[in-house]
Amino acid sequence: EYLIMNEGRTTRTEAALHAGYSPNRARIEGSELMQNPKIQKYLQARSNEVNRAFTVTKNNYVRRQQMLSQKLVDEGKIKEAAPFEQLIGKATGQFIETHLHGNLSDLAKEEKLEEIKRLKTLQQERLQLTNESSLSSSRKKSGKRNVPKSE
Repeated sequence: EYLIMNEGRTTRTEAALHAGYSPNRARIEGSELMQNPKIQKYLQARSNEVNRAFTVTKNNYVRRQQMLSQKLVDEGKIKEAAPFEQLIGKATGQFIETHLHGNLSDLAKEEKLEEIKRLKTLQQERLQLTNESSLSSSRKKSGKRNVPKSE
């Protein structure tokens, strides 16, 4: 266990000393133990388990941001919690960030207004698609379907 939790920062000898072996035998015991197939199998399995626990997933990321945000709120630092709330919203798909690139200063006034209208329409379409997508996924989770009403 000591080797796994201190991987790359310790030696077999230090692990043997930590396990209680005498300083005179620690180097030999550490080497012999590492030759044992049962020890090797255990170390591999435990190492995989520890690595899985530290894997960054969407759920782990969101959970961590929520913990940090809640800690700040509990400390009365609500303004400092806002960026964490924004990260949570982005990670869960509740916020859509759109970056538009272009040079409006080269356009005539009518062209600028037309471009603004086009961008607003594009934004509305994206929001509608996002809302429809989240509605359909929530219906799938709840098992409900849209059934047309009979007249």
